Amino acid sequence: MTKVKKFLCGAAAASLVAGAGAAVGTQVGLSKVTADWMLTAEHVLLIGLDGVNLSKVLEYAYNDDSGFKTAMDQGITGTASIINHTTLSGPSWSTVLTGVWDDKHGVFNNLFRAEPYNLWPSVFNLIEYNKPEINTTIISNWEYLNQLADSGGYPVDNNVFVGPGDSPADSDASVTALTIAQILATADNPDDISNFLFSYQSQADHAGHEFAGGSEEYQQAIINLGGNLQQILAAIAQVQALTGDDWSIIVTTDHGHQQTVTLPGLSIGHGFQSPNETSSFVIFDQAGSNATDGSQNLNFSIADITPTILSLFGIDLRSDFDGVSLTDDPTVLDSHVTPVDLQQALLAALAMYGYPNIGNELTLGFRTLVGSVPYFLNTFVNQIDQFLQGIVNQDIFLISGLAEGAQLVNNFFGGLTVDVTNTVAQAITHLLGSGVIAPTDAPLPLPGVAEFTGWESLLDLDALVG
Repeated sequence: MTKVKKFLCGAAAASLVAGAGAAVGTQVGLSKVTADWMLTAEHVLLIGLDGVNLSKVLEYAYNDDSGFKTAMDQGITGTASIINHTTLSGPSWSTVLTGVWDDKHGVFNNLFRAEPYNLWPSVFNLIEYNKPEINTTIISNWEYLNQLADSGGYPVDNNVFVGPGDSPADSDASVTALTIAQILATADNPDDISNFLFSYQSQADHAGHEFAGGSEEYQQAIINLGGNLQQILAAIAQVQALTGDDWSIIVTTDHGHQQTVTLPGLSIGHGFQSPNETSSFVIFDQAGSNATDGSQNLNFSIADITPTILSLFGIDLRSDFDGVSLTDDPTVLDSHVTPVDLQQALLAALAMYGYPNIGNELTLGFRTLVGSVPYFLNTFVNQIDQFLQGIVNQDIFLISGLAEGAQLVNNFFGGLTVDVTNTVAQAITHLLGSGVIAPTDAPLPLPGVAEFTGWESLLDLDALVG
């Protein structure tokens, strides 16, 4: 596929919201349209919602107007604790997108490093290597994930980064509009091209950090996300009505959030092992499978997501995955239950989660603290750079020139400090269990280099023997 990288500011993308929303709302007559061809492509949509507590979804957004309830009614919902693993976004999304936990991939904070994804290829890499004819796309407003999708030798086809806009909610609305546009574009697909689309939104995590998970602001973020999700699901229904084509849909989050403010104007949010922080969920709606709609499964894990996506596309799974495919793993399939009241059943499942043993809790807490030092240093360096850039942009005689020089000094010495600190943190977190398990499967070959299969494949032995 042709590689495309797009960077959109929130304002530029926001103009798509009204148009896409109007298109989704126009359902009249679609059921009567007969297409000249019917799609045979496989389409998979992964929706990532950062920092969402399922308990708050069930409290604030479990209603007919919310995409959360629509997704649950159309699929299988699993409460999925990440207890005994680092509750930071970088490690958790790496697990979602590689199928292995942090003791394997070794991601320990939110500073991007390409090396883990060379050892542990992402779902984008595995799709692009095995079936490059599949169109892969990421639409995200956290640049770490866009960098992840570009790493590993076999990058994503379409890499769309959406800027912050006027607010996290504004940025998420832009992500929603672009996601809808991508879905609607599959209505014109005469070549039956399959699609994998990862759509990521972040406003709940921002609200959790600034106001805590028990705040009205967090409540509003959850409601907003439910509305965005509803629009996306409506777009899929619209395309399905036109073409007869269905999508497999997975909705998940990376971690939860603490419920109270840690300091005035600041909530640590997550990174430790309280049940509110380790809380996660997976909602899975497999295309063409309706028998288990509205059911529950207690054996879902965020590590299952990459194996599931690969199996939906008919790609063989790595033997060193921690996760399994939700489509055919016997343990998972035997765990489906259909409760009388799904909302209460999910709340009861969440209530079962507790803390890890004290040793693991202390180790993981210290690992978070160590990994956070270079991250916050990097944030400080970037803030200084942005401040100085503001002075440079004003083009003040002499002053702007001095600010530009100060930028160079800040970026060099600040960047060096961050790099050294991050290297030290990596070594310490490795001693604490991060990245200690090596892959057992062979790495993907370098692009353009054929896999070595032995001399027998290169020589015609029968001809040599005579």
